[in-house]
Formats: sequence, C-alpha cells, structure tokens
Amino acid sequence: MTIRYPLLLAAALGAVPSLSAQDEAGPKSAGRIFHSMVWTGKEAIVWGGGSEGMFFAHGLRIDATGKTRTVISNDGAPSARWAHAAVWTGTEMIVWGGRAQFESASHRGDGARYDPRTDRWVAVSDTNAPSARSQMAVVWTGTEMIVWSGYGDGGTAWNTGGRYDPRTDRWTAMSTTGAPTGRVEPQYVWTGTELLVWGGISPDLKSTFRDGARYDPATDKWTSIRADNTAPAVWGAPAVWTGTKMLVWGGSHRNGDDEVNQVSRRGAAFNPATNRWRALSTDGAPAGRFYHTAVWTGTRLIVWGGGDQGSDGNPPKHFDDGGAYDPVADRWVAFTWADGPSTRGMHSAVRTARGMMVFGGSTGGFTAYADAAVWEPR
Repeated sequence: MTIRYPLLLAAALGAVPSLSAQDEAGPKSAGRIFHSMVWTGKEAIVWGGGSEGMFFAHGLRIDATGKTRTVISNDGAPSARWAHAAVWTGTEMIVWGGRAQFESASHRGDGARYDPRTDRWVAVSDTNAPSARSQMAVVWTGTEMIVWSGYGDGGTAWNTGGRYDPRTDRWTAMSTTGAPTGRVEPQYVWTGTELLVWGGISPDLKSTFRDGARYDPATDKWTSIRADNTAPAVWGAPAVWTGTKMLVWGGSHRNGDDEVNQVSRRGAAFNPATNRWRALSTDGAPAGRFYHTAVWTGTRLIVWGGGDQGSDGNPPKHFDDGGAYDPVADRWVAFTWADGPSTRGMHSAVRTARGMMVFGGSTGGFTAYADAAVWEPR
C-alpha cells in the first residue's frame, strides 16, 4: 500500500504548494516544507525539504537576526529528501533518513554530518543502521542521536530504532521489548536521561494513538507511560520538555472510523516522576490547530501558526497567531508578534538565545515560503 502522506497532510491544511515558479530557485530563496532546522547557539541551519514536485539536497545558515544567509556546501551532502531526522550535537548537524517521494517509497537509510566551522559533510556509517524511514522521533542525548519508529516503504510504521554515536561512527540497535506500536510522527522529547514517546498516527492515517513509553539508553529498556482520558491522542502536535514535564498542546485526533481531523484546542503535561498526566488550562488558549510549532523559552511554552481542518463547508484556515503558556501558573498569557510572519503551517521553529526563529512553511495559497522571522519577548 502506498500513501501520499505529506501530500495528504498538505491537502488537510488546504496547502499543496507548487514549486513550478521556483524550479530554478537556489538554496537562499527556495520555499520549503518538511525540511529540518537546528539552532547552533548563534545561528540556524536549514537543510533539505521541498514542496510539490521538488525535493532539495541543499541548505543554508541563517544568522540570529534572520536577515543574513549563507549557502552551505553540497559536497558530500546527503541526496535530496524531506521528513528526515536532524539534530545538533554541539559542533555538528547530523542528518539521517527521509525520502524524496510523496508515496511511502524509496526511503533513505543513510545520512551525513555537517560541520559549519569547516563547511564540510562526512558520511554517516550505514552498518547496523535502522531500516530506512521518515517522520520518526529523533533526539540528541548529549553523546548519541536516537531515532525511533517512523514511516517506511509500503505504508509500514516501524517499532524499531537505533542509537548513533558520532565519535565512533557506530550504530547500536534499540531493544523492541516493551516498545510502543510503530507509528508515524509521534510526540517526543529528551528529558536528559530518557526518550519519551507518545501519540502519533497509524500508517493508514486513520487512528491516532493514546499510548507511549519511555526509553532509557543506559539500560536499553522501555517502560510504558500511563494513559488516561487526560492524555492526548493526537498527531501534528510538537512536544516540549520543560525540565520536569513534557507538554503537548493542540494537534488533531482521528478516531479510526473516518478520515476527518478533529483539531484540538486542549493540551496536557506529563510528569515522568509520577507517571501522570495533567490537563492544561484552556482559558485564553489559542484556537485549535495542528502542524503549528512549539518552543520552550525556559519559562513559557510558545505555540505559533498551524492550521485547522475547516468545517461546515468552510475551507481550512491558517493562523498567524499563537499563545504563551505558563505551566507554573497553569495559564495562558498574552503573546504578541506585531511584525510576525504571514499565516502558515508546516513551518519550522527553533528557540534562539533570546526568543524564537520561524522559517518556511506553506498556506492554502499554494505557496511554500522561504522567509525567516525572529520573535523576542519585550
């Protein structure tokens, strides 16, 4: 079975962007979705992604103001792809997996490491690497990149994963004992000691999950996460780690009986110390949405952009607003971005030294964006 997954997703948001007018666009000006974006501590690195009819094997570095761009080397870079994994190690960006198809075919099981100091790529070993996949959970532990689950050829969702150590250029397979069911685009965070995995959607795109588990790389063991009615069952909702809790807000639920996205305005906090969920206040929360972005500032969860499914004959709507949630007070506070980007979903965002940077994305106007914008609290 083949599923045009990103194309279906874009259609669900009313956005199937075309690059027909951008076929000759270079790395600095190419609009992108399903690209990767990492923050190095002083700049953002964007790589890969694409849009209707085009997939990219190029990238750029964007300074902290969002205004200055530098094209990065293509020499030794991975082949064109989107929906790949990417992490920042402190000195390098590691890119792995992804695919250059709309269908669940021709997934990549390779990758490379990019060093911005030398502007050079070095291939990642494929010995003992996980099966080729896209749209997976990926975290950096401080010493290893962990990738788990994701979408494979023929509509498969893997429940396997691997740990990659760039110091030795070696992969180590993860135990599958106690691992959750394979899924596409789960919510995930790194706590400092464990990978938390939750939710996501089945590979047939019909059912969202209300379960998950925590993985300890020190023991190579999985432990189930307690599920209750407070816990979300959504996809298209990024998670953040506050230092003590995983926060998930928004996203879309699918019940398995139809293919209607039930967009959520709710959220929940998971505390691994107690293995319990707590519902987030909805007072003052933004409108429900999915394929928004979320970053943790150190004191607030900032959500921005995204889109909804549309209802009662109304077309899907994209947003150019967001909200700021204070988990200590359990309340939403005012979030303003007077000079923020235009409406969009499927964009990327990273926490910067002083705020948040947003890049790319798409809208129902059939355009993939290439602009960057920086928000800083006042």
